[in-house]
Amino acid sequence: MRWLVLSFALDIDSISSPFMSQESYRMSEPELRSVEMLQGVVKSTSATLVLLTQTEIKVRVRGESKRWYEIYAKYHGHDDIYDLGDNGWNYSVNAGRRESDVVDSNNYCAQLCLHANEQNLPIGDQIVTVILSLSNDIQTAMQIPLLAQFIVCTREMLANIMIFQDTMIITEEMAEYGHDWMEEEHEEEMFQQNNEYEHHRMMDEMQSMEDFLALQEETDEELEAQREANEEKKRNRDEQLTDFWNQLADKFHDKES
Repeated sequence: MRWLVLSFALDIDSISSPFMSQESYRMSEPELRSVEMLQGVVKSTSATLVLLTQTEIKVRVRGESKRWYEIYAKYHGHDDIYDLGDNGWNYSVNAGRRESDVVDSNNYCAQLCLHANEQNLPIGDQIVTVILSLSNDIQTAMQIPLLAQFIVCTREMLANIMIFQDTMIITEEMAEYGHDWMEEEHEEEMFQQNNEYEHHRMMDEMQSMEDFLALQEETDEELEAQREANEEKKRNRDEQLTDFWNQLADKFHDKES
């Protein structure tokens, strides 16, 4: 496991107000403590701390499913164009089946709309929540359908998917429409595309189920053949015992006569 530890000297006089610009921003004392906690969590999980500065954090995680995730957080200050809550930070989560997909952010890398429940917490706390969730992504997927959808996607399917959201999947073709794809005339196409994805996913699941049932049927046939063989052995043994006792009875009667 690779990890990087960066320490911050805590100078109260250098702590700036979060309302200052990005250039003059310095992490507050609670944020510094949350970053120390983040470093500790990175040590104890499959995460790698790729980047850590006063205004940027990047962490890479490999989940139980062997999928890769990259969390990138950036301080933008308090600006109305961002939906940032109270701490001035926002972050995104990119995901892929290979580490190189998220490192290069190539066509096989998709964005997951995942967010910590408490977005007003220090940024380190939020990232820790996401790291722990993605490290155990198989379990987390049971509560978050969009994560489950990503995990079952083949790499080829990911090539056409940009974003996994709670309510839908945004593909490359849908993004080409810009904001117009949200209009009514494209709703049917979005519905069909999402149905196509669900169809592929269900087909994969059905194939897995068919393989399981075929294996189970093969096992049942072997057990039935073994049972019939055992019954045949029992019948042969019973017949041999019957013949043996009949022969003894005949010899006994011969001696008496």
